[in-house]
Amino acid sequence: MKYPIHSYAKALSEVIASKKESSAHIEKNFIAILRKNGDEMYAKKILEESERLLRKKDGTKKIVLASARPLKESSHTILGDVLGKNDVCKTVIRPDLVAGVTITINDDLRFDGSLKGKLDKMFG
Repeated sequence: MKYPIHSYAKALSEVIASKKESSAHIEKNFIAILRKNGDEMYAKKILEESERLLRKKDGTKKIVLASARPLKESSHTILGDVLGKNDVCKTVIRPDLVAGVTITINDDLRFDGSLKGKLDKMFG
């Protein structure tokens, strides 16, 4: 790897935040740089890190609500006041949870209210 993931991500997030170039132009140049340096295999991690940096800069949150089965209520109803106007909320179905939900905020803070999590605590 020619440059660390964080360096790529920081540069990419700064270019995106500057809004001086179109997103298509940024994407084209970003891919060209990764190819030139032989770092294409790290693209997903770089994009995730640059997304995290952009969220941190503008104060938005990424919330992932995982459940064993589809939820009857919308994620906005369940999360209530936790969700801000510009926050991103994603729902994921994970049958391995058995029952209950997990809520992850910004890939850092995690609440595990799943049956699997409780069983892992008891027997793990």
